[in-house]
Amino acid sequence: MKIVSIDTLPIALPYDSGAAPLPLGGKPRTNMESLLVKVTTDSGLVGWGDAFGVRVWPITRLMIDRLVAPLCIGENALRRDEVMDKLNRTLYHFGRAGVLQYALSAIDIALWDIAGKAANLPVHALIGPLRTPDLPVYASLLPYRDPALAARFAARAVDQGYRYVKLHERDVASVRESRAAIGADVGLMVDLNCPFDVPAAEQFAADVAAYDPMWLEEPLFPVDDFDAMAELARRIDIPLAMGENVGNPMEFRRVLDTAGISFAQPSVVKTGGITALLEVARDAAQRQVRLMPHSAYFGPGLLATMHVLGTIRTAPILERFYCEMPVELAGDATLPRNGMVQVPQTPGLGFDPDPDVLRRYAATAQA
Repeated sequence: MKIVSIDTLPIALPYDSGAAPLPLGGKPRTNMESLLVKVTTDSGLVGWGDAFGVRVWPITRLMIDRLVAPLCIGENALRRDEVMDKLNRTLYHFGRAGVLQYALSAIDIALWDIAGKAANLPVHALIGPLRTPDLPVYASLLPYRDPALAARFAARAVDQGYRYVKLHERDVASVRESRAAIGADVGLMVDLNCPFDVPAAEQFAADVAAYDPMWLEEPLFPVDDFDAMAELARRIDIPLAMGENVGNPMEFRRVLDTAGISFAQPSVVKTGGITALLEVARDAAQRQVRLMPHSAYFGPGLLATMHVLGTIRTAPILERFYCEMPVELAGDATLPRNGMVQVPQTPGLGFDPDPDVLRRYAATAQA
Protein backbone atom coordinates (compact mmCIF):
# COMPACT_ATOMS: atom_id res chain seq x y z
CA MET A 1 0.00 0.00 0.00
CA LYS A 2 2.07 2.91 -1.31
CA ILE A 3 1.86 6.52 -0.22
CA VAL A 4 0.95 8.59 -3.28
CA SER A 5 0.39 12.06 -1.82
CA ILE A 6 0.67 14.12 1.37
CA ASP A 7 -1.37 17.29 1.75
CA THR A 8 -1.06 19.90 4.49
CA LEU A 9 -4.23 21.73 5.52
CA PRO A 10 -3.88 24.55 8.05
CA ILE A 11 -7.04 25.26 10.04
CA ALA A 12 -7.92 28.29 12.18
CA LEU A 13 -11.06 27.93 14.31
CA PRO A 14 -12.33 31.04 16.11
CA TYR A 15 -13.02 30.47 19.78
CA ASP A 16 -14.58 32.16 22.77
CA SER A 17 -13.10 31.58 26.22
CA GLY A 18 -15.33 34.14 27.91
CA ALA A 19 -12.68 36.86 27.95
CA ALA A 20 -10.68 38.98 25.55
CA PRO A 21 -7.90 36.91 23.93
CA LEU A 22 -4.46 37.37 25.45
CA PRO A 23 -1.28 37.87 23.41
CA LEU A 24 0.58 34.81 22.19
CA GLY A 25 3.62 35.04 19.97
CA GLY A 26 3.35 38.81 19.68
CA LYS A 27 -0.36 39.25 18.94
CA PRO A 28 -3.72 38.25 20.44
CA ARG A 29 -4.64 34.63 19.99
CA THR A 30 -8.03 34.74 18.27
CA ASN A 31 -8.05 31.25 16.72
CA MET A 32 -7.27 27.66 17.59
CA GLU A 33 -4.77 26.77 14.88
CA SER A 34 -4.04 23.25 13.64
CA LEU A 35 -2.00 21.82 10.80
CA LEU A 36 -3.84 18.76 9.54
CA VAL A 37 -1.89 16.33 7.36
CA LYS A 38 -3.64 14.03 4.88
CA VAL A 39 -1.72 10.95 3.72
CA THR A 40 -3.29 9.20 0.70
CA THR A 41 -2.40 5.70 -0.49
CA ASP A 42 -2.77 3.99 -3.85
CA SER A 43 -5.48 1.78 -2.34
CA GLY A 44 -7.62 4.81 -1.64
CA LEU A 45 -7.16 4.62 2.14
CA VAL A 46 -6.47 8.01 3.72
CA GLY A 47 -4.80 8.70 7.04
CA TRP A 48 -5.05 11.94 8.98
CA GLY A 49 -2.30 13.42 11.13
CA ASP A 50 -1.89 16.51 13.22
CA ALA A 51 1.16 18.76 13.65
CA PHE A 52 1.41 21.38 16.36
CA GLY A 53 0.10 24.49 14.70
CA VAL A 54 -0.07 27.47 17.04
CA ARG A 55 1.68 30.37 15.28
CA VAL A 56 4.32 28.05 13.81
CA TRP A 57 2.25 26.12 11.25
CA PRO A 58 3.61 27.93 8.14
CA ILE A 59 7.12 26.72 9.02
CA THR A 60 5.96 23.21 9.85
CA ARG A 61 4.00 23.12 6.60
CA LEU A 62 7.09 24.11 4.65
CA MET A 63 9.08 21.40 6.43
CA ILE A 64 6.53 18.75 5.47
CA ASP A 65 6.02 19.93 1.88
CA ARG A 66 9.72 20.39 1.08
CA LEU A 67 11.52 17.76 3.15
CA VAL A 68 9.25 15.18 4.74
CA ALA A 69 6.65 14.42 2.07
CA PRO A 70 9.12 13.69 -0.77
CA LEU A 71 10.79 11.06 1.42
CA CYS A 72 7.45 9.38 2.06
CA ILE A 73 6.08 9.17 -1.47
CA GLY A 74 6.28 5.60 -2.75
CA GLU A 75 6.84 4.08 0.69
CA ASN A 76 4.57 1.36 2.07
CA ALA A 77 2.15 3.06 4.46
CA LEU A 78 1.72 -0.17 6.43
CA ARG A 79 5.44 -0.30 7.26
CA ARG A 80 5.21 2.58 9.69
CA ASP A 81 8.37 1.75 11.63
CA GLU A 82 10.43 1.65 8.44
CA VAL A 83 8.99 4.92 7.15
CA MET A 84 9.60 6.71 10.44
CA ASP A 85 13.10 5.27 10.76
CA LYS A 86 13.91 6.56 7.29
CA LEU A 87 12.63 10.03 8.17
CA ASN A 88 14.50 10.16 11.47
CA ARG A 89 17.78 8.95 10.03
CA THR A 90 17.61 11.23 6.99
CA LEU A 91 16.47 14.42 8.72
CA TYR A 92 17.97 14.26 12.23
CA HIS A 93 20.45 17.05 11.44
CA PHE A 94 17.50 19.47 11.18
CA GLY A 95 16.91 18.91 14.90
CA ARG A 96 15.32 16.45 17.28
CA ALA A 97 12.72 18.91 18.55
CA GLY A 98 10.62 21.77 17.25
CA VAL A 99 9.10 21.99 13.78
CA LEU A 100 10.74 18.85 12.37
CA GLN A 101 9.42 16.81 15.25
CA TYR A 102 5.98 18.37 14.78
CA ALA A 103 6.09 17.29 11.14
CA LEU A 104 7.15 13.74 11.98
CA SER A 105 4.43 13.56 14.63
CA ALA A 106 1.78 14.23 12.00
CA ILE A 107 3.10 11.53 9.66
CA ASP A 108 3.27 8.97 12.44
CA ILE A 109 -0.31 9.68 13.53
CA ALA A 110 -1.57 9.42 9.95
CA LEU A 111 0.18 6.08 9.43
CA TRP A 112 -1.45 4.69 12.58
CA ASP A 113 -4.79 5.88 11.19
CA ILE A 114 -4.13 4.04 7.91
CA ALA A 115 -3.06 0.89 9.77
CA GLY A 116 -6.29 0.87 11.74
CA LYS A 117 -8.41 1.38 8.66
CA ALA A 118 -6.54 -1.33 6.76
CA ALA A 119 -7.14 -3.79 9.61
CA ASN A 120 -10.73 -2.56 10.11
CA LEU A 121 -9.85 -1.88 13.74
CA PRO A 122 -9.73 1.22 15.93
CA VAL A 123 -6.21 2.40 16.69
CA HIS A 124 -6.48 1.42 20.34
CA ALA A 125 -6.98 -2.22 19.26
CA LEU A 126 -3.60 -2.08 17.51
CA ILE A 127 -1.98 -0.88 20.74
CA GLY A 128 -3.43 -3.30 23.27
CA PRO A 129 -6.56 -4.06 25.25
CA LEU A 130 -8.92 -1.17 25.86
CA ARG A 131 -8.86 -0.65 29.62
CA THR A 132 -10.80 2.61 29.91
CA PRO A 133 -13.46 3.08 27.22
CA ASP A 134 -14.91 6.17 28.91
CA LEU A 135 -12.30 8.80 29.71
CA PRO A 136 -12.73 11.56 32.29
CA VAL A 137 -11.81 14.96 30.87
CA TYR A 138 -10.32 17.92 32.64
CA ALA A 139 -11.42 21.38 31.60
CA SER A 140 -8.22 23.20 30.66
CA LEU A 141 -9.24 26.83 31.08
CA LEU A 142 -7.53 29.45 28.98
CA PRO A 143 -5.74 32.33 30.76
CA TYR A 144 -8.02 35.04 32.18
CA ARG A 145 -5.57 37.07 34.29
CA ASP A 146 -8.59 37.91 36.42
CA PRO A 147 -9.36 35.87 39.56
CA ALA A 148 -13.10 36.51 39.33
CA LEU A 149 -13.28 35.30 35.73
CA ALA A 150 -11.10 32.27 36.42
CA ALA A 151 -13.33 31.29 39.33
CA ARG A 152 -16.51 31.89 37.33
CA PHE A 153 -15.49 29.63 34.46
CA ALA A 154 -14.04 27.00 36.77
CA ALA A 155 -17.42 26.81 38.51
CA ARG A 156 -19.20 26.74 35.12
CA ALA A 157 -17.10 23.77 34.02
CA VAL A 158 -18.00 21.89 37.21
CA ASP A 159 -21.68 22.69 36.68
CA GLN A 160 -21.34 21.08 33.24
CA GLY A 161 -20.06 17.85 34.75
CA TYR A 162 -16.26 18.22 34.78
CA ARG A 163 -14.62 16.81 37.89
CA TYR A 164 -11.20 18.28 37.12
CA VAL A 165 -10.27 21.85 36.19
CA LYS A 166 -6.92 23.32 35.20
CA LEU A 167 -6.04 26.99 35.51
CA HIS A 168 -3.54 28.82 33.34
CA GLU A 169 -2.89 31.53 35.93
CA ARG A 170 0.15 32.78 37.82
CA ASP A 171 -1.43 34.50 40.83
CA VAL A 172 -2.45 33.11 44.17
CA ALA A 173 -5.83 34.88 44.12
CA SER A 174 -6.98 32.94 41.03
CA VAL A 175 -6.13 29.64 42.70
CA ARG A 176 -7.79 30.66 45.95
CA GLU A 177 -10.98 31.96 44.32
CA SER A 178 -11.25 29.02 41.94
CA ARG A 179 -10.92 26.49 44.75
CA ALA A 180 -13.65 28.30 46.66
CA ALA A 181 -15.85 28.27 43.56
CA ILE A 182 -15.50 24.57 42.71
CA GLY A 183 -15.38 23.05 46.19
CA ALA A 184 -12.96 20.70 47.84
CA ASP A 185 -13.85 17.52 45.93
CA VAL A 186 -12.95 18.71 42.41
CA GLY A 187 -9.41 18.23 41.12
CA LEU A 188 -7.63 21.55 40.55
CA MET A 189 -4.43 21.81 38.52
CA VAL A 190 -2.34 24.93 37.91
CA ASP A 191 -0.38 25.44 34.66
CA LEU A 192 2.07 28.29 35.11
CA ASN A 193 3.66 28.29 31.63
CA CYS A 194 7.26 28.73 32.74
CA PRO A 195 7.46 32.11 34.55
CA PHE A 196 9.56 31.52 37.71
CA ASP A 197 12.98 30.73 39.04
CA VAL A 198 13.26 28.19 41.85
CA PRO A 199 12.82 30.59 44.81
CA ALA A 200 9.78 32.28 43.24
CA ALA A 201 8.22 28.91 42.37
CA GLU A 202 8.86 27.67 45.90
CA GLN A 203 7.11 30.72 47.31
CA PHE A 204 4.16 30.29 44.94
CA ALA A 205 3.84 26.64 45.97
CA ALA A 206 3.81 27.63 49.64
CA ASP A 207 1.15 30.28 48.97
CA VAL A 208 -1.23 27.92 47.13
CA ALA A 209 -0.62 24.74 49.15
CA ALA A 210 -3.76 25.30 51.24
CA TYR A 211 -5.87 25.08 48.07
CA ASP A 212 -4.68 21.55 47.35
CA PRO A 213 -3.52 21.63 43.71
CA MET A 214 -3.15 18.23 42.06
CA TRP A 215 -0.02 19.56 40.39
CA LEU A 216 1.95 22.64 39.40
CA GLU A 217 2.75 22.50 35.70
CA GLU A 218 5.89 23.97 34.12
CA PRO A 219 6.64 26.49 36.88
CA LEU A 220 10.24 27.21 35.81
CA PHE A 221 12.15 28.98 33.09
CA PRO A 222 14.20 27.79 31.30
CA VAL A 223 11.76 24.94 30.68
CA ASP A 224 14.62 22.50 30.01
CA ASP A 225 16.53 23.14 33.24
CA PHE A 226 15.79 19.69 34.60
CA ASP A 227 18.19 20.07 37.52
CA ALA A 228 16.29 23.15 38.70
CA MET A 229 13.02 21.24 38.41
CA ALA A 230 14.46 18.46 40.54
CA GLU A 231 15.61 21.00 43.13
CA LEU A 232 12.12 22.49 43.25
CA ALA A 233 10.61 19.01 43.64
CA ARG A 234 12.81 18.47 46.70
CA ARG A 235 11.70 21.77 48.25
CA ILE A 236 7.90 21.54 47.84
CA ASP A 237 5.18 19.01 48.56
CA ILE A 238 2.91 19.78 45.61
CA PRO A 239 3.52 17.34 42.71
CA LEU A 240 5.13 18.73 39.56
CA ALA A 241 4.17 18.15 35.93
CA MET A 242 5.89 18.90 32.64
CA GLY A 243 6.51 17.51 29.17
CA GLU A 244 4.69 19.33 26.39
CA ASN A 245 7.95 21.05 25.41
CA VAL A 246 10.12 17.93 25.52
CA GLY A 247 11.21 17.12 21.99
CA ASN A 248 11.47 13.33 21.73
CA PRO A 249 11.27 10.14 23.81
CA MET A 250 14.98 10.00 24.52
CA GLU A 251 14.96 13.51 25.95
CA PHE A 252 11.83 12.57 27.88
CA ARG A 253 13.71 9.68 29.46
CA ARG A 254 16.18 12.19 30.85
CA VAL A 255 13.27 14.21 32.24
CA LEU A 256 11.81 11.14 33.92
CA ASP A 257 15.19 10.21 35.42
CA THR A 258 16.27 13.65 36.61
CA ALA A 259 13.49 16.24 36.91
CA GLY A 260 11.56 14.86 39.89
CA ILE A 261 8.15 15.11 38.22
CA SER A 262 5.06 13.14 39.23
CA PHE A 263 3.10 13.64 36.00
CA ALA A 264 4.52 13.18 32.48
CA GLN A 265 2.91 15.36 29.82
CA PRO A 266 4.14 14.44 26.34
CA SER A 267 2.28 16.00 23.43
CA VAL A 268 1.42 13.60 20.62
CA VAL A 269 1.63 16.40 18.02
CA LYS A 270 5.05 17.58 19.22
CA THR A 271 7.01 14.62 20.54
CA GLY A 272 6.81 12.15 17.65
CA GLY A 273 3.24 10.96 17.31
CA ILE A 274 1.53 7.89 18.74
CA THR A 275 4.71 5.82 18.57
CA ALA A 276 6.58 8.32 20.73
CA LEU A 277 3.65 8.72 23.12
CA LEU A 278 3.60 4.96 23.69
CA GLU A 279 7.34 4.95 24.33
CA VAL A 280 7.03 7.73 26.90
CA ALA A 281 4.06 5.94 28.48
CA ARG A 282 6.16 2.79 28.88
CA ASP A 283 9.11 4.67 30.35
CA ALA A 284 6.89 6.64 32.73
CA ALA A 285 5.16 3.49 33.96
CA GLN A 286 8.53 1.87 34.70
CA ARG A 287 9.38 4.86 36.92
CA GLN A 288 5.98 5.15 38.62
CA VAL A 289 5.33 8.50 36.94
CA ARG A 290 1.72 9.01 35.89
CA LEU A 291 1.05 9.73 32.21
CA MET A 292 -1.06 12.86 31.72
CA PRO A 293 -0.54 13.96 28.10
CA HIS A 294 -0.78 17.51 26.88
CA SER A 295 -3.67 17.54 24.39
CA ALA A 296 -4.82 21.11 23.87
CA TYR A 297 -5.98 20.55 20.27
CA PHE A 298 -9.13 19.27 18.63
CA GLY A 299 -8.51 16.99 15.63
CA PRO A 300 -6.46 13.84 14.97
CA GLY A 301 -4.04 14.69 17.78
CA LEU A 302 -6.78 14.70 20.39
CA LEU A 303 -8.22 11.45 19.03
CA ALA A 304 -4.76 9.86 18.99
CA THR A 305 -4.30 10.81 22.64
CA MET A 306 -7.69 9.28 23.49
CA HIS A 307 -6.76 5.98 21.85
CA VAL A 308 -3.52 5.78 23.83
CA LEU A 309 -5.08 6.80 27.14
CA GLY A 310 -7.74 4.15 26.74
CA THR A 311 -5.04 1.45 26.87
CA ILE A 312 -2.88 2.54 29.83
CA ARG A 313 -3.05 0.97 33.29
CA THR A 314 -2.97 4.12 35.42
CA ALA A 315 -6.20 6.11 35.67
CA PRO A 316 -6.12 8.46 32.66
CA ILE A 317 -7.57 11.97 32.44
CA LEU A 318 -7.83 13.71 29.06
CA GLU A 319 -7.02 17.40 28.68
CA ARG A 320 -9.33 19.55 26.57
CA PHE A 321 -9.21 23.31 26.16
CA TYR A 322 -12.33 24.83 27.70
CA CYS A 323 -13.77 27.20 25.11
CA GLU A 324 -16.60 27.53 22.65
CA MET A 325 -16.01 27.03 18.92
CA PRO A 326 -18.39 27.16 15.93
CA VAL A 327 -17.66 23.56 14.92
CA GLU A 328 -15.95 20.45 16.24
CA LEU A 329 -13.20 19.24 13.89
CA ALA A 330 -13.86 15.65 14.91
CA GLY A 331 -17.62 16.01 15.18
CA ASP A 332 -19.06 14.59 18.38
CA ALA A 333 -16.19 12.16 18.94
CA THR A 334 -14.17 14.56 21.11
CA LEU A 335 -17.04 16.55 22.64
CA PRO A 336 -17.31 15.84 26.39
CA ARG A 337 -20.64 14.99 27.93
CA ASN A 338 -20.88 15.33 31.68
CA GLY A 339 -17.10 15.56 31.80
CA MET A 340 -16.49 12.32 29.88
CA VAL A 341 -15.64 11.18 26.34
CA GLN A 342 -15.76 7.74 24.76
CA VAL A 343 -12.74 6.27 23.00
CA PRO A 344 -13.83 5.80 19.34
CA GLN A 345 -14.65 2.29 18.16
CA THR A 346 -14.59 3.01 14.41
CA PRO A 347 -11.62 1.90 12.26
CA GLY A 348 -8.52 4.07 12.54
CA LEU A 349 -8.61 7.21 14.64
CA GLY A 350 -12.26 7.92 13.96
CA PHE A 351 -11.51 11.21 12.17
CA ASP A 352 -13.62 11.96 9.10
CA PRO A 353 -13.54 15.73 8.62
CA ASP A 354 -16.24 17.66 6.83
CA PRO A 355 -14.67 19.09 3.63
CA ASP A 356 -16.85 22.19 3.96
CA VAL A 357 -15.44 22.82 7.45
CA LEU A 358 -11.88 22.44 6.17
CA ARG A 359 -12.56 24.95 3.40
CA ARG A 360 -14.46 27.41 5.58
CA TYR A 361 -11.81 27.55 8.28
CA ALA A 362 -8.68 27.17 6.16
CA ALA A 363 -5.94 29.29 7.67
CA THR A 364 -3.75 31.77 5.86
CA ALA A 365 -0.23 32.82 6.75
CA GLN A 366 -1.68 35.98 8.30
CA ALA A 367 -3.97 34.04 10.70
